[in-house]
Parts: sequence; C-alpha cells; structure tokens
Amino acid sequence: MTDTIRFERHRQLSQLHNPMMGGQLDTQQIELRRDPLTGRPSAFNPRLQDKVAMFHGASDEALIERLAEAGRERCFLCEDRWMRMTPTYPDVVIPSGRVQVGSCVLFPNLFPVAQVHAVVRVGDAHHLRLDAFDPSLLHDAFSAALQFVRALARAEPSARHLTLSANYLHPAGASIAHPHFQVVGGDLPLGTVAEMAAACRQHRDAHGSDFWPDLVDAEREAAERVIDDVGPVTWIAAFSPRGANEVLGVLPARRHLLQLDDTDVTALCKGVSCVLKGYRAMGVSTFNFTLFSGPMGAGDDPMRCVMRIISRQNVYENYRTDDYFLQKQLGTELILTPPEQLAAMLRRSFE
Repeated sequence: MTDTIRFERHRQLSQLHNPMMGGQLDTQQIELRRDPLTGRPSAFNPRLQDKVAMFHGASDEALIERLAEAGRERCFLCEDRWMRMTPTYPDVVIPSGRVQVGSCVLFPNLFPVAQVHAVVRVGDAHHLRLDAFDPSLLHDAFSAALQFVRALARAEPSARHLTLSANYLHPAGASIAHPHFQVVGGDLPLGTVAEMAAACRQHRDAHGSDFWPDLVDAEREAAERVIDDVGPVTWIAAFSPRGANEVLGVLPARRHLLQLDDTDVTALCKGVSCVLKGYRAMGVSTFNFTLFSGPMGAGDDPMRCVMRIISRQNVYENYRTDDYFLQKQLGTELILTPPEQLAAMLRRSFE
C-alpha cells in the first residue's frame, strides 16, 4: 500500500550578502524532510555537500592505531581477561553465567542503565577497521545476543522491550576500542522504541496496514533509496535520517527478536558487514547501530524488526562532536550526504 507512505519535502530560501562572492546577494535553498513514520525532521543544504570536511574531518588511521594500542594492556575484553574481570548472570537466567558463541561472549554490564543491560564481546581483536567486521564474526555476536534474549523470555518474561545496539570507537560513545555490542531494555520501552511503536500503531489505525511493509513497498516503487535485498532483509537509505548516513535494514515478516531465525541473522549480518565496508570506502571510522523490535512474544504487533545504522564523527586530533543543538535540542538531523546519493554509493559494497 504505497499510497499510505508520504515522503514529505519542504523547501525554504535563505538570503545573505556573501563575502565569498564579493558581497553579492546569495540565495541558498534549504530542504526540510520529515520521517515518514514519526514526522521527525531533517535539514539539507546542498551547499554543504562540498564542505563535509568542515563537519567530518578525515579519519587519522595512525591516531586510531595509537589510541587502540594504548588501551590494549588494560582492555578487559582482550585475551582471557574477560574471564576474570566481567560479571556473570544468576543461574536462573544463564546457567553458565555467560553466553559464548565462538569468540563472542555475552555478560551483564557492571553498571546497567536499564533492567536488562548486557555486553557482547565481539571477537578477540582489540580493534577492527570497518571493512574487517566479517559476517561470520557478526553472526556469532548476534547469535549470542539472541540466545540471551530467548533465555530472558523464560527467566524474566516481563523484559519484553529489548534492543541490540553498538557504539564503535570514542566519537560514537564507546569507552574502549575493543568491538562490543549491548542488549538493553526491560519492562518499559525506551524513548525511541516507544516513539516508533506509537507511530506504528497510529499508522495501522489510520490505514489498516502496517508501516514497515508499506515502507518497503513504497521505497521499492521509488527505487532511488533502496540499496539491496539480502534474503529477508531490505536495505534502504533513510529518507529523513536520524543520524549521518543512516541505513535501514527492514525485516517485514518479523515482529520481534524471538521470531528471528538463522536465515534472518545471516542476512542481517551480511548487510551490516556490507554497510560498514561501504562506510569504510567513504572514509568513515565510527558507527552506531540499533536493532529495534516489537515487544517479545507479541502475536500481531504493528512494529517490525528494523536495523538502523548511522556513521559518527571520524577520529582525528581535536575532533568535534557531530551532535549539537540542532540534533540534541531541536530534534532535527543535518543531512550532509543526500540519501539518494548514499544509496548509490553503498550499492557497490553489496555487489
């Protein structure tokens, strides 16, 4: 039902006497976009496309290596230190205390920020370039997280609202360089989860259909932002992104994490790996992602399993944050790379 999805653009003109043009009157066009689900806005000035370096300086690979190496000796995820330095779950939740799949290990966060807050050690390597997040490594990490989610469903069924997230490197909010993911949630949905769930219910009430399958159909019809289909996952450059270079991975047939099977996980991990390779080709060194879900066990919830990946500020000396009042207080994301252009760039990494 593609007529249920609206891709709204609002154009504005801003005028100034520009000293870079000899003081001549300069008229610049601003485009405001609205997220088709929540209505959240984003702003795009085409003039900024050639000035991305003003906002995202080039990654300093030598600096990244130095910072990673400096933290290696005290990294609690390196070598076998995680065996001694990470906490364990009660037997009623995880009989062995931790979940281990290959070199990936899940354990409780020592300082949780929610009812459920687990950390997943993603492999042995203390630092990885974005093009080195192999699908098989991601598969082990995702599998550990989902084993934990299934165990929680038995031991702590009130924890129905769960997400799987990642911050990689310091500008993305990571406290250590070693790759790690986090399972966060509880008996109440966190802010963005609640916002998306409410908007999905409103869409169903208004149109008699569900938003995420409708979005996939509408984006396929538009064609310009669809990156690729990997098995049951459709990868799309977000029309009105919530962060820089946002990519959506939508599973139209899966309402919550407990419904994901190995085919779904394999497809998700392949897609995430391809997006990160594409980011690397763009010169990006950091990222966040979240795998969103409807409430565990819900039979007919309008929400779907959706992966949202964004790039963050690159690592270089004296880097500036990529969030300022526009994002943090005005709730408007700044678009530097148009989603249509981003999709064209990332299709190469999916080939």
